[in-house]
Amino acid sequence: MPSIAITQRAAEILARVRGERSGPLTFTIDGGCCEGTAPHLYEHYVIAPGAQAVAEVGGVPVYMPESMATLYAEARVTIDVVDDPLSDAMSLETEYGVRFVLREVV
Repeated sequence: MPSIAITQRAAEILARVRGERSGPLTFTIDGGCCEGTAPHLYEHYVIAPGAQAVAEVGGVPVYMPESMATLYAEARVTIDVVDDPLSDAMSLETEYGVRFVLREVV
């Protein structure tokens, strides 16, 4: 399984989202068409067939498709956050003018 951590600033955004939402939160990293491997945070997310829980950060499970989990099996990455006031992604943090990103730990 990949090693996934979260930066302090990203954890603060996550806590802010959690404080304003009542449903279960889920991170997905799925290599989608628009933002590649960007982590997305959803409420009441329906887990896709073949997705597997690979980590938990800030009390939130992180899911990847099996094929990605295999590719990232030895990876050490961190969920971080960048300012992006114009993001049109569906991930919950964009409501605060930021976007989660995945960074490789070197």
